Amino acid sequence: MKHKIINLLILGLGIVQVFANTPQTSKNTFLFCLKSTVQPLEIIRNGNEVIVNIDELNSAFRSLQVTNIEPWIKHATEMDRDGEIFLNRIYRVYLNENRNFSTQQSIDKIRNISVTLYAENEYLRKPLYTPNDPSLNSQCSIPAVKADIAWDYWNIPDEMPGDVNVLLASVDTGVDYTHPDLLENIWVNQGEIPEFIFEIGVDTNDDGIISSLEISNFMSTQSDLNEDGESNFRDALTSGSPFMDGVDNDGNGYVDDIIGWDASGQYGTEDSDPFPKEGIPNNSTWAHGTHVAGIMAAT
Repeated sequence: MKHKIINLLILGLGIVQVFANTPQTSKNTFLFCLKSTVQPLEIIRNGNEVIVNIDELNSAFRSLQVTNIEPWIKHATEMDRDGEIFLNRIYRVYLNENRNFSTQQSIDKIRNISVTLYAENEYLRKPLYTPNDPSLNSQCSIPAVKADIAWDYWNIPDEMPGDVNVLLASVDTGVDYTHPDLLENIWVNQGEIPEFIFEIGVDTNDDGIISSLEISNFMSTQSDLNEDGESNFRDALTSGSPFMDGVDNDGNGYVDDIIGWDASGQYGTEDSDPFPKEGIPNNSTWAHGTHVAGIMAAT
């Protein structure tokens, strides 16, 4: 399998979900996206009114009886984009339940505003997925949560399970990202990598993207970063590593989140190293994150 895995911190871009043929839509909310040439909105609440820094939108919001507006993905940045669609320019609009317009009429009105790239219904998604693993019958959890009934709903053109473009996310007890079955499939936050990293030979493929394997290979040459003279992938996330510049380079609120984030603070304060607790047996609770990561994305 060639899935990529992101540890602990879910950034949102590229996470694939599969849904039923006729999903439900929200009755009182919808989504709209600004054009790429328009800066993200400044949203201010004034009593019961929500005001943004674009008059044309404010006029429409008042007539549609909008009660609230919020970013669809709160920590999305300029790095999170697909062509002209920027995730930090997508907003959720809340409508008054006793409004005079239908949701579709509201969508049509916002869609026709000059700064808007598109407006659409907000779908109430239900993620469904079951692998076509020949050993599926030996896995008790799949039928236990009834995920097996969803296999036939996979209908994403040209992308089947195992494609490198499929990004999987794990929120768990940490992942041993140095494990040989996981090392090559660890997601790397390109927006957090300091620019000079590209100048010191880490990007061996010269494709403008730093992979987890390239980080690991580079660290193996940095004997001065570890007392025993042997540095590995994990040393890339420790103090003194060239990857740790102490700056929130992608502006998502997390400093040096190269491969994810330890949100639990189990060792003290939360930090950028999502490695599990050390010195524990493989069948312990602390090994669960690595176990799940292996199911999702082992090479």
